[in-house]
Amino acid sequence: MKHFLRFGMLSAFVLLAGACSSTRQGDVLLILDEGAAVVIVNPDGGVVERFEPASDAAYFQPIWASTDTFVRAETSPQGNHLAAIRIGGEEVWDVEFATPPFYYLASPKEDLVTVILLRNNDFSPGLVAEVVSGVDSVDPVGNGAPFYMTWDPHSDRFATHVGAARLDVHADITETISNSAGMFQAPVWLEAGLVTLRTENARTFLSLWDGEGFADLATVRGPARFVGAGNRLAVQTTNSSDPGAILASAQTIPAISTGVLTVIDLTSGSLSAVSSDPALVYQWDATGNRLLFLDFVNDDDLAVQWHVWEGGNVTDFEQFEVNISWLQSFGPFFDQYAQSVSLWAPDGSAFVYPAIVDGEPRILVQDIEDEAATDVASGVWVAWSP
Repeated sequence: MKHFLRFGMLSAFVLLAGACSSTRQGDVLLILDEGAAVVIVNPDGGVVERFEPASDAAYFQPIWASTDTFVRAETSPQGNHLAAIRIGGEEVWDVEFATPPFYYLASPKEDLVTVILLRNNDFSPGLVAEVVSGVDSVDPVGNGAPFYMTWDPHSDRFATHVGAARLDVHADITETISNSAGMFQAPVWLEAGLVTLRTENARTFLSLWDGEGFADLATVRGPARFVGAGNRLAVQTTNSSDPGAILASAQTIPAISTGVLTVIDLTSGSLSAVSSDPALVYQWDATGNRLLFLDFVNDDDLAVQWHVWEGGNVTDFEQFEVNISWLQSFGPFFDQYAQSVSLWAPDGSAFVYPAIVDGEPRILVQDIEDEAATDVASGVWVAWSP
């Protein structure tokens, strides 16, 4: 049997996780197929709707903006577009850009379909970010590289991490709240506040900004990536030869063990070690109770395996062949994609992912209670509706 339960490897404290509902009603999958068409299907594979691009065009990386609206990019010789479309085919807006948008993050507020997008700057090297809520509402945010963003779950505010350091919060005015944010990291706005990395005296801290100031949650040694939901974080670092990392262990706040995927509960202040294997992708369900993570089975082929951590225990699922094109797109920036593309069902009872099955790109749905995943559709990209 390839699907079994095993106890978590280490735990500084026992984390309690709430039970998830086992029913799913009305949720659907947003899929990009091999022909660059957008397809909406039920979790059992039944097709709800299909959107075909023109013969000389291609759609890519669709995301959900709300339970009934998705956003997708389009590129063709005639131009580059980003469009918001409702299930049923109604166009909310369609905006043309000089360069193709390649990442977009929807506002959590559903009353107005709004995204922050990233695209290559058409005037100079680097990236440009814009807030879009319609043809006549395209507002530049800034430019630079790298460039990451996150929405406040309870307001119209959002934060951007720009360049090598600057962390800005955008509302009626833009406020720079840090000039020491770590490079190449995607901040995340949780219930408790904005989580980021900051550097001080050659030490790096995982920190929480509550609107007034920063509180350090833990020290990290080496480059770190983190994702969050509710008031939980999952963070993993890579090895570091920085001699200052040794001194960080003397701090009164906890230190994240190098290379260990670690869960931090902001409510209780507890830490739990999940896995010492390098995780290719990790993502919380909507409640922050279940953490999905992916790792290689070995280094000789493309076999990978999903695992789910919950309450100190880890469930292992069947090995499969990863769709390398999906992993190459999603994997390097999974900490940012974790905020725009959910692999989880809304109630955390199942997850979805692209795979290669008998040489073909397929979309598989894995119910938490089942041993084997269900092959539901052809596809190279997938997002579960909120």
